[in-house]
Order: sequence, then structure tokens, then C-alpha cells
Amino acid sequence: MIRSPTSLLSGGSRAKSASLGAAGAAGLSLRAQLSARSRVTNLGVVLLLAVACASLLLNLRYAIAGSRHVRGLPPPGFGSWESFHGLTPSTLLDSLPPPAKGADALNHLVIVTGHAVWAGCDFSGRENDENWVLESWQRGGSTRTFWKHIEKGVEIADADPTALLVFSGGQTRPTSLQTEGESYFSLAVSSGMRLPVLPGFNFSTHGPGPGEAKSSKKITAEASEILGRVGAGAQANAGVAVAKGLQGVRMTTENFAMDSFENLLFSIARFREFTGRFPIRITVVGYGMKKSRFEDLHAKALRWPVKSFVGGQRRFHYVGIDDDGNEADIKAEYDGEKIKTYPMFEKDMYGCHGRLLDKRRARNPTRRFHSYFSGAPEIADLLDWCPPDGLGLQGIYVESLPWDRRANPTSGWGRGTKAYQEEQKKKHVANLLPDSRWLEYGREKQ
Repeated sequence: MIRSPTSLLSGGSRAKSASLGAAGAAGLSLRAQLSARSRVTNLGVVLLLAVACASLLLNLRYAIAGSRHVRGLPPPGFGSWESFHGLTPSTLLDSLPPPAKGADALNHLVIVTGHAVWAGCDFSGRENDENWVLESWQRGGSTRTFWKHIEKGVEIADADPTALLVFSGGQTRPTSLQTEGESYFSLAVSSGMRLPVLPGFNFSTHGPGPGEAKSSKKITAEASEILGRVGAGAQANAGVAVAKGLQGVRMTTENFAMDSFENLLFSIARFREFTGRFPIRITVVGYGMKKSRFEDLHAKALRWPVKSFVGGQRRFHYVGIDDDGNEADIKAEYDGEKIKTYPMFEKDMYGCHGRLLDKRRARNPTRRFHSYFSGAPEIADLLDWCPPDGLGLQGIYVESLPWDRRANPTSGWGRGTKAYQEEQKKKHVANLLPDSRWLEYGREKQ
């Protein structure tokens, strides 16, 4: 079949046009080619817009949720950290009396870490397991060690008039509404020991008078009359010693910590609440097997200088007291610490992921949370710090802290921190020797 002239002409025209188009495209510059018109269907436009919207939403989600802890963004509804934690709200400050007389001289924080709840009333039964709320693995000797921790903490604080003793531990047991810290405090008061007091107070637990310590009749968890009154599955919580003049004792409680890291961080915040300032020195009393955990991990996570001195005293000191036992048992405890808990905190230094977070939840059966965002507003962003899991040293908090002012002074300094620093300058606080291990932002000299 012979093609019509029209077909031949049109076909030739299309071929010629395609040939010229190809030649023209080859001769055009890249800029001209990119700016040339092209045919895009409506479906293509919709797909491109969908991809762009999805990318935008994912990035917004990361910026709002994922990086709030990592980069220190304030919570939703607050334009800056200053508006969130600049100062303790005035409505709370108005309800507070001034710090006790002599509290301005306190600069040494002594921490006794809680491990269980004392639920008895008879001091002579302090080593009886039935007077405590214990885990199964704590039975058979641990209560003796708990008392040794309390005793050592009282002795250290009593020997140093600048020390405040903090018993730290939250409401960790579902069978007791008393906190570990409160129960330790009660046991110390009911012991009859000489307690540390503020200047001008003459507190004593012996004999009648203002300092007399009292408690209800002897009660143990096994006493039939108590079990019948509060229920066979409950523990007695009547072992709360009371005494006139307790406000003059240089002891207090920290009632929210769920693990060893929070024992340290929250006790610093509680010191700030009690005294109106932050400590210069810290002494921790606890199990010897946890010494490395506190010195190498917890103190480092808070950028607290472990190896520096002030006034000839170490700024961080750990007193370890372990359970009595043979060398094999003690070695097994230390090996267990190295294998289990230490590696978890080494990777997750703030304890806010995985198994460490699960432990905190398990130890908070009554759903309580701390007040230190208001009580210690200068470190509110540190209290909220949670870097991604597994970062270890790379995730250490880098912004300014009242005890470590070497970070960039133009970032992370709320009104509270600035006001606190100005206050300390007026009081001529002694200059602190730097910790030579820290070069910048928490990086350690290898």
C-alpha cells in the first residue's frame, strides 16, 4: 500500500522535528535544559507533594519529640528553658519559710543510699528481717549492713558542722507507703545516737525534754495484733520516731530516688531545697561494690569533679560498707556488679532506657514523681536530660551547671543559674580547684 503524501509529509515532519529536538537539546547548556518545560501528569504532582509532606512531618516529629532531650528544647508550650525553669514559682516560694538558722554554712552533702524500708518500732530489732520490707535476696544479713550505712552517715555528718545528711530513697515497695529515706531517718532518730544539729540547737534523744524521741509500742511485721489490724498482706508502718526540735537536726530525707543515679542527682537537688544553695563537697555512704559505679559513671554523668579538692578535702568521696561474709561471697557480689548493673549504666548513663527504665517503673508502684524542677530550677534541664540509648560518654550533658561553669556561658543559663552565681559571688565562696580530667564538655583526657 502506497502512503498518502500527507502521511509522508507529516511523518517526515515529525522525524525532522525529533531530530532537530535531539540536536537542539544536545547543544543547550545544563541550565537551559533544567529550565525547559516538561510534561508532568497530575498523578506525578500528587506523588511529589505526598513525598514532600511526609518528609516534613517526619522532620517535625523528630524535632519536637526526639530532640527535646538530646538538644535541650523546652517542653511544648514554653518558648525557652528560662520560661520553664528560670526560677522557682513565686506561689511556691511564698509558702516556704527561710532556711533554718545556720543552713547557710552548710556545703558538704552526705548521702546515705536507701536499699529497703524499715517498718519496725523497736530499735533493738533493727537487724531482724521481719522488721524490714525486703527483697528475697536481701534476707539473711543485709539489714545489719543497712544499719552500718546509717550509723556511718550520722558519724560523718556529726563530725563536720558544714555537713547535711540526706537519707535518699523513694517509695519503692508496694507493701509500704513509707519511703526508704523516711524509714532510715526514723531508725537514726530512734537509735539514741548523737545526731548532727545546726548551731544553737541542743537536740538529744535521751531523757525528757524538748529533744525526747518517742515511738509507738514495739511492733513487728509478724505481730498478730498488727496483722489483724492492717491486713495479713500488709507491712506495719508505725515505726516513725518523733521528737521535738527535729527541725534543728542536720538531717533530711530525699523521697523520690529509684536507683543509685537518682540517689546522687536527687540528693543534690534536695540539698538545694533545704539550704538554698548547692553543695561544694559530696560524700556517699553505700555498698563498696558500687563505688566504681558512683565515681566512674554517676559523678561523671553529672560532671561532678571526682578528683579535685577544696580546702584540702576531696570534692567527692565514697565510703563503701559491704555485707559480712566470706571472701567468695563478697567476690561474687563484686563480679555481679561488673557483669550486670555497671555495664548497663556505662551505656545508658542517665538510666532512662531499657532495663534501667523498667527498674525505675517497677520501683514506683504508687506513681510518684519528684518536685525538683521547682525545688532546684537551676538544674531542671539536667533533670530532664535523656540522650539516645547506648551513647555512654558521648551523651553526657554539656550545658552549664552551677558546679561546672566551664561550658559555653551563652547557652543553657537560665535566670535561676545566673541569680545563684551572683549570690555565691557576694558570699565570697572559695574558688574550686578544677578537675584536670575534664577538658571540655565532659570529654575525659585519655
